[in-house]
Amino acid sequence: MTVIPDTRRRPGVVVVLAFLVTLAGRFTLDRLGFDLPLLLNDVRVPLFAILLMSFALELNQSGHRPAGTGTGTLLAILLLIGYQIVSATWAPGNAVVGPAMIDLTCVAILVFIYVMLAEWDRDRVVELTLGCFQVTAWLYFLVAAAGFGRGANGRWAVPGGGPNVFVRIMVIGAFTSVYFYFRGRRRPIWLLGLPAFLTGALASGSRGGLVALIITLVLALPSALQKLGKRGGSLTKPVLATIALAGVTWAIAGRAIGAFVQQRFVTETFQQGYTSGRSELFKYALHLFLERPFLGTGVNGFSVVSSLGEYDRYVHNLPLAVASEGGIVGLFLLINAWVTLRHEFAKVPRAERSLEARAAGYCGVFVGGASLFSGDYYDARLMWILLVLATVRPAGRDGPQP
Repeated sequence: MTVIPDTRRRPGVVVVLAFLVTLAGRFTLDRLGFDLPLLLNDVRVPLFAILLMSFALELNQSGHRPAGTGTGTLLAILLLIGYQIVSATWAPGNAVVGPAMIDLTCVAILVFIYVMLAEWDRDRVVELTLGCFQVTAWLYFLVAAAGFGRGANGRWAVPGGGPNVFVRIMVIGAFTSVYFYFRGRRRPIWLLGLPAFLTGALASGSRGGLVALIITLVLALPSALQKLGKRGGSLTKPVLATIALAGVTWAIAGRAIGAFVQQRFVTETFQQGYTSGRSELFKYALHLFLERPFLGTGVNGFSVVSSLGEYDRYVHNLPLAVASEGGIVGLFLLINAWVTLRHEFAKVPRAERSLEARAAGYCGVFVGGASLFSGDYYDARLMWILLVLATVRPAGRDGPQP
């Protein structure tokens, strides 16, 4: 039988560029001492311009492709973002809505690009994206382990960022290690990052991130064990390899990490009841929702109405933020987006879901869980991107991909 090679053009550099733009965050030139208008100050403006041009050129060279399953998912997410942008019209007069409008527009562009890429070749895009996460996690871990980027309290963090961003990259890095282990013929070398990244996650001191990790593992383990059993696999080799690597990691950094964990998680959290002010933020957000239940305060209205200070300018909980600033309408649109994503994922029989779809899905669930404890609308972009990559499928390719 003659085998016809697959000559279709596959996405490549544009995926890496999209990842870099996504990872870049909100770096502004005023940090370097430049005094420029808002749009010129935000480096995302040129970055997104380059990304959009590269994306258009890539699609043009790829030729005609039938549409996949992304229309409903894209519409559901864009409805939520569009409503949030419109809500600026009823935000308090002294609310600073410009940065929030840029944030939401950037999230919309990223979701659109990733939906189009997923409709083109979803598993290829996931593979490249998770590979980028693996490299980034190693870079962040090595930089933090060398003593750079740490806070005054010793928490490991992204240089110029924070520990809550750091823990997300560490945990996704751990997930990608497991993904490449199963994808790469179960070679133990892929597990090398697992104890390192989990050590980094602990060293971040992010309690919300670790809770989100536990939630994701509870959801993922039954399915993973069932899949492993059906394939006749054994957990002995990966477990022993992980234990050995964890032992080496602990011998190098165990004493310092242990002391930090004792202080951060036992003394501060359980003995002193320290919540980083989250309980007050959540209570006030709920109060605003009950006070203005239908439309909320409008985007970025929370910081103005609450008057809780510059540090607490957002809620650090995605559903409560949407509820307090968007009311019942915003909360409905958020839930609708999640339900639409879940519905698209459920369309594919469990036995036919590709490894890439499951890996992206669990990474997205983790970021969603972390968004219950930290971050704002722009920080949730990874959740939307990863969930999109888990659910959107190219036309005629619903089953597992090679």
